Amino acid sequence: MSGHVMKGRILRLCQKELRETIRDRRTVMTLLIMPLLLYPLLSMALNRFLLTSGARPSNVFLVGVATEREGELLRSYLDDPKSAPPDSVAKSSGGGIAEFDIRLSEGIDPVDALYANQIDLAVEIKFEEPPQVIITAFRGDGGSQNARRVLVERLQWLRSNFAQQVAKMLAPDYRPPADIVVDEIGQEDEMPLLATIVPLVLVLMTITGAVYPAIDLTAGERERGTMESLMASPVPRFYVLFAKYIAVVIVALLTAMINLLAMFTTLWVSGMMRFLTGDDAFPWIAVLQILGLLVLFSGFFSALLLCLTSFAKSFKEAQAYLIPVMLLALAPGMLSLMPGVELSGPLAIAPLISIVLLARDLLAGVFHPVGALAAIVSTIGYASAALAVASRLFGNDAVTRTSEQSIGSFFHRPKKMTPVPSVESAALMLSLLVPIYFVGSNGLMRFLLIFGDQISLSAKFWLNILTLLLTFGLVPFVAAFLGRHRYRSTFRLQMPPMLSFIGVVLIGMGAWTLAHEAFVFAEAIGIGGLSEERIEEALGQLAAWKQVPPWLLLLTFAVAPAVIEELCFRGFLFSAFLRVMSPARTIMLTAVLFGLFHVFTGNALLIERFIPTTLLGLILGWIAYRTGSVLPGMLMHLVHNGLLEIVARYHEHFQFFGSELDDQAHLPLVWLVVASAIALAGAGIVWASTRESKSTKVVEQTAIQS
Repeated sequence: MSGHVMKGRILRLCQKELRETIRDRRTVMTLLIMPLLLYPLLSMALNRFLLTSGARPSNVFLVGVATEREGELLRSYLDDPKSAPPDSVAKSSGGGIAEFDIRLSEGIDPVDALYANQIDLAVEIKFEEPPQVIITAFRGDGGSQNARRVLVERLQWLRSNFAQQVAKMLAPDYRPPADIVVDEIGQEDEMPLLATIVPLVLVLMTITGAVYPAIDLTAGERERGTMESLMASPVPRFYVLFAKYIAVVIVALLTAMINLLAMFTTLWVSGMMRFLTGDDAFPWIAVLQILGLLVLFSGFFSALLLCLTSFAKSFKEAQAYLIPVMLLALAPGMLSLMPGVELSGPLAIAPLISIVLLARDLLAGVFHPVGALAAIVSTIGYASAALAVASRLFGNDAVTRTSEQSIGSFFHRPKKMTPVPSVESAALMLSLLVPIYFVGSNGLMRFLLIFGDQISLSAKFWLNILTLLLTFGLVPFVAAFLGRHRYRSTFRLQMPPMLSFIGVVLIGMGAWTLAHEAFVFAEAIGIGGLSEERIEEALGQLAAWKQVPPWLLLLTFAVAPAVIEELCFRGFLFSAFLRVMSPARTIMLTAVLFGLFHVFTGNALLIERFIPTTLLGLILGWIAYRTGSVLPGMLMHLVHNGLLEIVARYHEHFQFFGSELDDQAHLPLVWLVVASAIALAGAGIVWASTRESKSTKVVEQTAIQS
């Protein structure tokens, strides 16, 4: 079946699933009717709450007095500079000073006006020696209670400052008991209400919109008895599930967007937008940011809910699965309301928690590149893993109405051996590799930061090798073992033509100059680049590395990465993607993944490494496809890294490698010409040595794809 015909069928499947989902009355209720009714009611309830809780658009309190004489005296008290709190106290309260609008209650006693909710406070002044100020507030009214507290504090500051002035006049040596100095750390501005409330609302919006479509398109199919006919169609099972996923994502997005539009429109029309954003203007920028976040939330929840409902055998069972999930989803959403929780460390890759914190930071105007990238990549990985699980369950014995198996059967190894992993297995492996690699690299950095002084430099190198082995080595191996995939074909361990090894050595000897020029190009267009501090730090590391034996340096930065990374990217992932993708797309995808993993290292975002490592990944991908094996790529990777490490170790012996490298300049033209000629000669040898086996590779690829 051609790719064009298959794409057409997938598109028709998506249209069919979406059309049937939108026709459902429950979807229409969730999508349209609930937002139109819910948010006006919530707006009225919120307005009433704000009126009774004292939250006001400006910090102005209404004070009622019975006579003009009382009002003039009270105004003189408040206008006296001695009634203002010290700067340290005002700063601790947000820096602003409350204002009082003193009004003469005509024809009504101030206390009665307070009962009628016309004012915040009733003040009566008895003109004695000294005058007595009686302040009356309304019990249970937050605004009135707050106004009384502030007015009492202002009058107390007036009395205190007057007393200190008199004390200094009577005793010139008088000093106050203590001077108060207020300072603060952390964020410069207070977290806006928009950034704390909206992430929780996004969770509720997206999960509400995805629940019913996810149940109906999986458990509903089985209850209607249409699962068997659906599985009998000539379309692969994963494409059927993917069409359902697209339908659930679209419905979840539409539901969230309509809810979002209804919420902001209601707040804007009702004049309460300032409580959320601090301004009466419509927050177009914030809305655009939220729309981008909705894609992440909808994609994640749709995949998760489809995965869970694929276990269910009935509509009620699916609801029983999802109700606890909906309740648990609220807990991460509440993290946006908690101060001091940052998008870093394990929280940057925690499911749902990471994107909730990402939403909070974006809406607050704060952006952490490392945490943001970790949150986005890990969320995509979790969604892919959930879809991989759902595709393995959807329509087979584990989910049909006559199933005699349990959820635990999913974790059993398949009985049949397969030559290469499926795309679902690759997605599941990647979703596990992202958090494991993040925790492993950050854990190593944290360990060396704490115990680095107690560990020798050689031991640090061995820890680096161990971390690489436990991530890019162990995770693909375990995935191949659990999936019962043949190791030889999965990791592409076939022996290529011997002449190709000579070619890849030449490519490795010349490709390092291309990597350096790619790095300089990236720095020139503003992608990364090393600061002077980073350059000095790198040179210091190079000087320290001279204490390590050369063989350990090559083992750590050349041999181990060449073997382990190639088995992962040009082995496991390459064979899985080549099963369903063209060679060019497979090479490109594995190269981009290779570049991203090298950018995302430890707690730093080394974006300057993306272009050079992606370029290296393209070369390695071409070698892997052309030779049909991962072994030549290992050798080329080893030569490339080894040559870089040797040159870095002995850079003072190379005249061109002095100040020019420190200034991130281009290499001498003669070096570029010679190195490029060597690399092109090596590529020609690889192409010539594998030309005869080209037809064999085409047959093997066709067999794998079928």
